Amino acid sequence: MNTEIVERIVLGDLCEQLPLLREQFAGSDEARELDAIEAAARARLPVTALLEDLLGVSMTDTVRGVSTGLPGAAGGRADEESYGCPDRACDRIAHTVPAGAAPTCRLTGVSMVRR
Repeated sequence: MNTEIVERIVLGDLCEQLPLLREQFAGSDEARELDAIEAAARARLPVTALLEDLLGVSMTDTVRGVSTGLPGAAGGRADEESYGCPDRACDRIAHTVPAGAAPTCRLTGVSMVRR
């Protein structure tokens, strides 16, 4: 797979899973690594290799990666409004309830834009 495409996917996955990653690494030595990865992601630098090192997994494996999420943690909300990355650096799409607040990019804090 094209490196640029992989980086877009990984950046979106990082943004989506960031709260869980922050919780997982809170108070650990790896928290500093995650902070550095977040800074690199905000600067739109490549983060795939950094995340692979932190998580000990390959982001290109089809078996398991950062994007697999938690079992049973999906869906259940109306998806009539879709929002995307504010600067189109990744392919993350967030869905909100109709007339709900716009979600924000978890890396930059900027409001996502309606798609």
